[in-house]
Amino acid sequence: MKYGAFSNKAGSVLISWMIEPSSEGNRLLLRWQEKDGPPVTRPSRKGFGSRVIERGLPHELEGTVHLDYRADGLICTVKFMHRKARDG
Repeated sequence: MKYGAFSNKAGSVLISWMIEPSSEGNRLLLRWQEKDGPPVTRPSRKGFGSRVIERGLPHELEGTVHLDYRADGLICTVKFMHRKARDG
């Protein structure tokens, strides 16, 4: 709410996902795309939230995180192995 698309009334976030086949098995790709927020620039320093996203998520999910600081909005892409839920 403090930064990005949710920091103004016009901003919004598009969230999408897809299953991506790979040689190791299926990977889940999550994409967070901000739009209509204030202009975006790469931060000069990393705060707690950025560190959690860039270090914590990849560690916990055994995957990758890519942050793309585009002028028209941040795009965060997260990829990790898709594990099917087990029955019972």
